[in-house]
Amino acid sequence: MANQTKRRVARMPGPKAVPGRDIEAPTAHEIGKRRPEVRLDGLTSLAGYLIRQAQLWVFADFNTTLAPLDIRPAQYSMLVVIRDNPGLSQMALSEVLGISRSGIIPPLDELQSRKLLKRTAASDRRTHALRLTTEGKALLAHADSLVQQHEQRLMDKVGARGHQQLLNVLEVFGRDS
Repeated sequence: MANQTKRRVARMPGPKAVPGRDIEAPTAHEIGKRRPEVRLDGLTSLAGYLIRQAQLWVFADFNTTLAPLDIRPAQYSMLVVIRDNPGLSQMALSEVLGISRSGIIPPLDELQSRKLLKRTAASDRRTHALRLTTEGKALLAHADSLVQQHEQRLMDKVGARGHQQLLNVLEVFGRDS
């Protein structure tokens, strides 16, 4: 990546978010650095530790990749699921993404305020059907092309075969979790 400096990332609204407070997001390059004087022998044989290290790298690169569009990973996932399931309810979206019903409201509000999605009253007035707007579809098309670049960087890191193996292993956790 050309820009290896830290960037400030606004926190996603939520119960622990403090309005106006930002968090420092390390770059993927910084995640990969290790201090040679710190021994990690007791951790590097633990799958959970290594998965977390991979997650840190993936999220840092993903956040940097989508920063120009001001889209965070959860919002990208929401837009993709809504695009692929027009008319989906907020409750179904929260369940499939593993986000609490109350936790899904702020990011949906933000996406709606940016005119990327619209909520329409479904047959049950307590639920809303979610659909992408024309602007949302255009932004998601751009985001998809950026995400492909992110996936390519991941593939470059682990190789094409390693990437496919990684997908196969991780898919187990996505099924009926």
